[in-house]
Amino acid sequence: MLFENDKLNSLFRELENIKETYVELSVGSLDKKSKMNWTEYKKEYEKLGEIIEHSELQSIQLELVEEVIYSILEMLDGYKSLNFEADIIDKKTGESITKNIQLHDKYRDHIEAKKLV
Repeated sequence: MLFENDKLNSLFRELENIKETYVELSVGSLDKKSKMNWTEYKKEYEKLGEIIEHSELQSIQLELVEEVIYSILEMLDGYKSLNFEADIIDKKTGESITKNIQLHDKYRDHIEAKKLV
């Protein structure tokens, strides 16, 4: 557990699970024998599979998805062009899980801590 805030840890674990699931789906689609039907670009994935190692594409995509998540969290923190202030609220308690923190910074801390393990 990286943070004392269990809710923040839970949020980041779920974001990581989403990232890993879709990167695995994508990398799995490089194989011509793959039965993955989730994409309409199967032929393009197969072409990529002929020229790039699966682990290389996986690293590229993990980085890309992390940056997308980071950017979404920046938006929630108020650094993009939303015309309203956003928050993440625990419905049971009515409490903000983002009070006095910057989600995007905490997410980056989470990612960097995982790299050290």
